[in-house]
Amino acid sequence: MTAGALPTLDRVVVMPIVMRTMLEADVRPLGDPDEVGSGHLLCDHGGILAGLPVAKEAFGRLGARCRAVALEGTRVEPGAVVAELGGPLAAIRGAAPFAIKMLEHLSAVAAGADAERPGDPLDAYAVAVRLSLADLVGDDGPTFRIAIDPIGTID
Repeated sequence: MTAGALPTLDRVVVMPIVMRTMLEADVRPLGDPDEVGSGHLLCDHGGILAGLPVAKEAFGRLGARCRAVALEGTRVEPGAVVAELGGPLAAIRGAAPFAIKMLEHLSAVAAGADAERPGDPLDAYAVAVRLSLADLVGDDGPTFRIAIDPIGTID
């Protein structure tokens, strides 16, 4: 792969991996299922971003919406909004730890800070993101958190 050609991550690959991993980790909605709201996935510590399709799938598996704002394979700075979230707050709260863990791991692999797990297609994707970058990455990868804005409850 030549530098600059960002790889793609097919949902057909992502969906079964995320579903299996979430089931193994017993990821479930947390809180009142009728409370709805919106929120943001924010960058706390800057670095190269990789894994947004995985985060989007994780939120979607529990019924929340996740719309990427930042671009895959780009550097995100502290305070940057990475994605917008919406829907049941229990789904957002339940999926967030898993989605953040995956984003941080894949971003660290893309940065070269974490080793690739052999045979893992998501890690192979993160390595491909690193290889697509024109410059050496040389960071530890970003960290993330969510900020939630409750709207109310569903009647």
